[in-house]
Amino acid sequence: YFLEMNTRLQVEHPVTELVTGVDLVELQIAVAEGRSLADVLPGPLAPRGHSIEARLYAEDPGNDYQPQSGLLDTFEFGDAISFGPSQGVRVDAGYESGNTVSTFYDAMLAKVIVWAPTRDQAIRRLDAALREARIHGLITNRDQVASALTHPDFVAGQLDTAFLIQR
Repeated sequence: YFLEMNTRLQVEHPVTELVTGVDLVELQIAVAEGRSLADVLPGPLAPRGHSIEARLYAEDPGNDYQPQSGLLDTFEFGDAISFGPSQGVRVDAGYESGNTVSTFYDAMLAKVIVWAPTRDQAIRRLDAALREARIHGLITNRDQVASALTHPDFVAGQLDTAFLIQR
């Protein structure tokens, strides 16, 4: 038998954090320091609500997702970012207004992660956060992601890996 293990945090870990209320990075550090999970977890995990993550990339979906580089004039999330994770919106960004996006690194600008009591509310919250974001200077996938969120097939959960290609 072969068991593959991936012991690093995945890029989607904020989704787990928002539905469980547990900081996975803090847990990893605690275990690395020799503490047991029983000592650092508040109790049994009880996932609640729904969380969705969108990745914003400096890429052009209309041109075979060609990476974009150059000056990111404006990169602001306005009210969305001020809500913070306790209000259901979390933005983990690697860039800010005025930064230059290079071709030498991953084109991911940020992850926008939302939490809400229901899936429909989470979809609406993420859609609002993306549409209210001010992103200027580079072509991004923001409009494509926001459009996908409101597509009837996405809302109904009728998806497969060809979702973006077929639409």
